[in-house]
Amino acid sequence: MHKNLKTTCILLFLTFSWNTPALLGQTILTADGTTAAYTQVQNALGASPETPDCSHPDFGPHITEALDASLGKSVFVFHMHVTPDNDRCTNFDRQRLEIKTDGSSPDALKGFLNDSVTYRWKFKLDAGFQPSSNFTHIHQIKAGDGDSGAPIITLTPRKGSPNIIQVIHSTGSSGGTSLGVVTSTALAPFLGTWVEAVERVTYSHTGSYSLVLTRISDGATLLTYSNNNIDLWRVGTTFSRPKWGIYRSLLSQADLRDEDVRFDRFCIAKAPADCVSDQRTCLTPATDGAWHNTALSSAKTGTFTAQFDATPSISPISAAVGLSHGTQTAFSGFANLAIFTTSGTIQARNGSAYAAASTIPTAAGVTYHFRLAVNVPAHTYSVFVTPSGGTEVTVGNNFAFRTEQNTVTSLDHWGVLANTSPGGTLTVCNFAAQ
Repeated sequence: MHKNLKTTCILLFLTFSWNTPALLGQTILTADGTTAAYTQVQNALGASPETPDCSHPDFGPHITEALDASLGKSVFVFHMHVTPDNDRCTNFDRQRLEIKTDGSSPDALKGFLNDSVTYRWKFKLDAGFQPSSNFTHIHQIKAGDGDSGAPIITLTPRKGSPNIIQVIHSTGSSGGTSLGVVTSTALAPFLGTWVEAVERVTYSHTGSYSLVLTRISDGATLLTYSNNNIDLWRVGTTFSRPKWGIYRSLLSQADLRDEDVRFDRFCIAKAPADCVSDQRTCLTPATDGAWHNTALSSAKTGTFTAQFDATPSISPISAAVGLSHGTQTAFSGFANLAIFTTSGTIQARNGSAYAAASTIPTAAGVTYHFRLAVNVPAHTYSVFVTPSGGTEVTVGNNFAFRTEQNTVTSLDHWGVLANTSPGGTLTVCNFAAQ
């Protein structure tokens, strides 16, 4: 019944709800505009912020929230004052206002030896931001114990001619080769605008590291660096962790001014999970009955998991989401297919037919989280679905790829389609394949 589907309007969103951690193995801290910032940090990261509150109690909390017009939501604002702020009333030649994970945090938020971890976050430096000629770190990767003095990686704006932003590597006091400044670029394009950072770390003496900084307003890449053989582990260390905020020297106070640095949507995900973007892309195709295809970030040739959320505007509806090799224009081109049927149920393709392990009813406006465990060499996949507020149920276990695709060697696209009869739209969100 799905061979002659005609499309009305498909709204395709790559947007991510705040319950994404449970869906994709992410832990996300994003300002909610209601709960005290310190409480949100503690609840998400399992550790309290490091603040100068003790030296400046009249100001109150040094991390607050404000509605940001560019992002259209509340964000965290990190406030730092040249005087009287210091480093926790312990060090007076520097100032520290940072959030972090630490020994009290869940293991999922700690980087252990040989772990591969993704960190993703957004930040905005004010248009008049002034860095120190000594150091002004806005992000650190540090050993949690052992040789934990010097950070392993820092992201550091620095005063110069012109002002620059640097990525700096150090092996600390435990030997090995410190690379120092591994890359730098002019600071000016970062000022007065939101930037998204994506950082990938494999913790090892022969680890890997990458960082991409992208301007959100136009998608321009402002800085990129990668190294597949870099020492990212310390002697005596049991875990490593990230830090974000403002950590700056006071040795050149004339360089500095009071700063408000904005941050939002901190994400931590340990492989095989990933931190996916929450930037939204909407497609409203013509009513042409065509499949609408999107490329995966990389071709999948082995075993992998694809996940997405699908919300039908009506039920029953005739709609489908599928995985394929290359862009496809017909059902027969998709190896894996999950469908919403005109009987008001969910099924998946199993070889030459659609089937389901049980009757799974659908309802209008309900979000269904799909998880596909795909084995490309075996040409099999299992399909599971979780209705919003419900528990995961099996659609099919070890289903065969669609018959026409039972020799495909890789999958690199996904597609979505909805039918004019009985009408309605299918909204697909949070698609990720890893």
